[in-house]
Amino acid sequence: MSGDGWDLVVPETEATSVELVPTRNGWVPAPSAPGRRAAQTARAWLRECYSPAAPSTYLGTGERVRIRTHRHWILPLRSIVAAAAMMPLAIVLGFATPNIWWLQIGLGLVAVAHQLFLLYRILAWRTDQIIVTDQRIIRTSGVFTTTVDAVNLDQVTDSTYHRSLFGHVFNFGTVRIGSAGQNQSLERIDYVPAPGEIYRATLTSRA
Repeated sequence: MSGDGWDLVVPETEATSVELVPTRNGWVPAPSAPGRRAAQTARAWLRECYSPAAPSTYLGTGERVRIRTHRHWILPLRSIVAAAAMMPLAIVLGFATPNIWWLQIGLGLVAVAHQLFLLYRILAWRTDQIIVTDQRIIRTSGVFTTTVDAVNLDQVTDSTYHRSLFGHVFNFGTVRIGSAGQNQSLERIDYVPAPGEIYRATLTSRA
């Protein structure tokens, strides 16, 4: 206390600070907690759109991952090659009809829509993953939504795989899994990399 009155003392534990975040216009105060949580939720949702969740998200207690893989890279490559083959055709049509404005607009819209579809196919490939654990076979898929299909290994009645000549060259094939529950999404999986390894992991896990 001083002669003029009481001195205001703020304890260190009650001192407040403002968190700053960088923006294009300089450093500004960070958003409030609800806004920050909403932004984090939005970023997490966008991240899930182009990258699958970790396998631990789908595992039960004591469950261990043996194999985690995507479908073969040749699957999105097919879409990229198809898109590249269509671009010269669109360019030729554009130069062949320079005075037909509605055709020019239509070609532009078709090209944009096709590129968006190509991006969707690539994202779908990234989020489509196959997981073999010591208890189950799991497949996750979906870009804006997530679908998880799983079959317990004790319900698997038979499993086979097939590789064509092209599959032998690039090491991919088709895996067929028969189960008592008749899960259609796991009954046939095409473009599986190293299908023999997944087949052996299934047998080892069942053993």
